[in-house]
Amino acid sequence: MNHKRNALLFTIIISVLMLLGGCKKPEAPAGNPADEIQSTTPAPTPIPGAQQENQDVPATAAPGEASGVHVSDPGEDSNVPVTGIPGEDEPGKVDKPIQQIQGLVRMEDIDPEIAIELRYATTDNFTKQKVYPLDICVLQKQTAEKLAKANAELMRLGYRIKVWDAYRPLAVQRIFWELVPDSKFVANPDKGGSKHNRGTAVDVTLIDMEGNELEMPSGFDDFSGKGSRNNADMTEITKKNMQLLTDAMVRNGFTTITSEWWHYNDSDSDKFEAIDVNLEEFLQGDAPNDDNGLVIDPYADKIDRIPGIGNSQQVLLVIADGADVIKAEARAYEKINGSWQPSFEPMPAVLGTNGLSYNKKEGDRKSPIGVYPLERAFGSVENPGTKLTYTQFYQNDFWVDDIQSEFYNTFQKGPSNGRWSSAEDLFAIGNRYKYFAVVEYNTVNPLPGAGSAIFLHVWKDQSSPTAGCTAFSEENLLKIMRWLDPAQKPVLAQFPANDLK
Repeated sequence: MNHKRNALLFTIIISVLMLLGGCKKPEAPAGNPADEIQSTTPAPTPIPGAQQENQDVPATAAPGEASGVHVSDPGEDSNVPVTGIPGEDEPGKVDKPIQQIQGLVRMEDIDPEIAIELRYATTDNFTKQKVYPLDICVLQKQTAEKLAKANAELMRLGYRIKVWDAYRPLAVQRIFWELVPDSKFVANPDKGGSKHNRGTAVDVTLIDMEGNELEMPSGFDDFSGKGSRNNADMTEITKKNMQLLTDAMVRNGFTTITSEWWHYNDSDSDKFEAIDVNLEEFLQGDAPNDDNGLVIDPYADKIDRIPGIGNSQQVLLVIADGADVIKAEARAYEKINGSWQPSFEPMPAVLGTNGLSYNKKEGDRKSPIGVYPLERAFGSVENPGTKLTYTQFYQNDFWVDDIQSEFYNTFQKGPSNGRWSSAEDLFAIGNRYKYFAVVEYNTVNPLPGAGSAIFLHVWKDQSSPTAGCTAFSEENLLKIMRWLDPAQKPVLAQFPANDLK
């Protein structure tokens, strides 16, 4: 009897201790899902959207990952508030509603640390033409969350993901089909299309924390055979970099295809269908409504009324809340079929320490108000992809700000040798002038003392003003510089908001 009482007492004590201390189930060690990648003979030369996208390689789910998924019904409300990555919320934090259209969300709303460079929104792709009307990266919400988890894992190692392609509207898939109407290479948009059309496929690469791309087996859209995962000529470093990306992607719910090292499919892609969403809908969340309740762009109808726009087809519009503030918002517009259309989402910018001025002077630390051409770019590195006239500078290269010099407000190479007494040492300034676009302010027959060296350049940070330039994050500056096309006669239009009313 005493034995039974002691056993019962022991059982009660153990139960209490487990309740107080918690009982954790040990986690199984995660294997290396990348070891399961299949090796096959490279397929015939494909192009994006090829049927090869359906040749998924099985991926092992991340430990604890749920197998179920909710697929949004296309008939659901087109603006459904959703929250961030499950399990990533901070205690007591209220999630900001995220715009969701037919299940698609903007990648930057899920993870702003992921770099975006949509190649089909530029001419730097296999078609050599701009096929995306807007530079907006969207994915199915669950796919975006998986990508964010992969990025978080890579960031702990000092790297980030850059997206080259994500959701692809069916209208764009039809462009590819018209170029190459062969189902061996291009997914027929009328027969299911590509997994990009579902918002469950991404084309990605790796960058370091400064935004530099890691060396990979090939560039994007390289279908010479170098882009194959079975490329026998791959160097050890490119193989290592590719495997680093692959391991993180596969561990977080993606599968690969053999022919394109950059392409990954959500392992749940088959639960979604191809959809056709107008990307412009994602630009309208913060815009005002007209009398009919329709969302409108706040500035598109004002651009033609700005003096100096002339026959420009591209406008970088920088708007500040007032003339004495250092922060502004930049909006990019392109004229399409006679009307101004936003090219990508608004982005933050910083101005001079003393704001904006209609009457800029040398040394006043103000950014000039007005409309100015954007024709030239400079940098301490090789051309990062801009179509503007590009000049790489080196040590002992300067921009003269001496108002007494005949070389005032011009780029000059080599030491002054008495030609000027004051100039900006471009190379010594460092990352802020890693690359910049020249704002053609006071550059034609420069008026001494009216201001010099006015550029679009990399900011120090979002709270640090400039000496009179307009600055952006490096990622956004690159986006702008790659978008600018001299054939479109691009201009910077910079004003306080009240001056455009």
